[in-house]
Amino acid sequence: MTDETQMTKAELLANIGQGWNDLQAYLASLTYVQVTIPTDPAGWTAKDHVAHLWVWEDGMNAFFQKISRPEYMGIDAETWASGDYDKINAIIQQRYKDLSWAEVRQRFHESHERLLQQLEALSDADLQRPYNYYQPESQATDPAINRLSGNTFQHYAEHQPWIEKIVTSDE
Repeated sequence: MTDETQMTKAELLANIGQGWNDLQAYLASLTYVQVTIPTDPAGWTAKDHVAHLWVWEDGMNAFFQKISRPEYMGIDAETWASGDYDKINAIIQQRYKDLSWAEVRQRFHESHERLLQQLEALSDADLQRPYNYYQPESQATDPAINRLSGNTFQHYAEHQPWIEKIVTSDE
């Protein structure tokens, strides 16, 4: 994979679009039962994984508005600062596990559209700004495009095999 810091906005949008289309096509192939009933060993359904993807991607909407990501995502500062992603993800899963599949899909689609609209207004230079330009409370200085990649197309690709394992475990 190309180093994200060398990726242009056009390439980023193309990667996000392809990853989104691939994920949505895969999700459309699943039945309601596959999405909502089987669980992985941690107790997550495919729907929980999709909610997780939505919340992390939606956090990038806050990011580019210079709104605290942890606050926006409903994660307390201490947990966020710990960097314990298992704990952060457990909080997210518990918060949204009772939403319907239709609600999760709708919220994911809406937040994705908001993010694409925000990205349209950004330049290549904006995407190369350091993380802490957008999140001043952070010490992180990696380019924004890296976090954006990690919370969109790379994240979709990371979770799809886990979802596949859940929905095929009973076959």
